[in-house]
Amino acid sequence: MSKKGKKPKLPKAPLSEEDQLLIFQQKMLADEEAAKKKERLLTQFLKDKLAKEEHNSALNLNKINTQWRTILREVKTRELHQDIEILSQTFERVVDCKDSVIKV
Repeated sequence: MSKKGKKPKLPKAPLSEEDQLLIFQQKMLADEEAAKKKERLLTQFLKDKLAKEEHNSALNLNKINTQWRTILREVKTRELHQDIEILSQTFERVVDCKDSVIKV
């Protein structure tokens, strides 16, 4: 008695050389297609990753430029404040000199 759903195994006839060659060619084609598909997937993955990296690089470069400009503005502000202080002192000294000349 055989179990339900199972077919009895029939003995296989030996394959001719032509049949073996066809099976080998089919396997080679299937392997080649699988390799091409894998290569396409890998290429697409790398393209996506490159696009993401380029996007992140652009964002990070923008952040760095913004921070650099902020630092330069702060330094320039300090320099201008110092210049204004020096000019103010010089002006006061000139005014004092002229006042003393006027008094004399």
